[in-house]
Amino acid sequence: MAKIMIVDDMVVIQEILREILNLKGHTIIHTAIDGQEAVDYFKDPINEWPELVIMDHRMPVKDGVTALQELLVIDKNIKVIFVSADESARKKALIMGAIGYLIKPFSVKAILTLIDSVVKGQTVLEENL
Repeated sequence: MAKIMIVDDMVVIQEILREILNLKGHTIIHTAIDGQEAVDYFKDPINEWPELVIMDHRMPVKDGVTALQELLVIDKNIKVIFVSADESARKKALIMGAIGYLIKPFSVKAILTLIDSVVKGQTVLEENL
């Protein structure tokens, strides 16, 4: 299963995702409350990097799209799935390199299916989201 980072300013969303993903055998290696905290985590060489980042877009300090841009400079192979209520950032995030974008509220099945596709190395198509 995957090692995952959750980036969302709503702690309740972090906790729900952590519970669901842990039940499915995934490991949450870090959570962050904004994009800057996520970028800072990746810049620290002692930190274990996740295989997948689940990120909100609308967050204080640094939004998800800006954070994605900076993360891709650090490592162009970082896999990021957006989960956001802000549909306006969807196209930009996907063009920049996000591998998926789910609109909140999303179903548990949708997030698990998307993560499963990523873990299996399958290409995620926007129309399937």
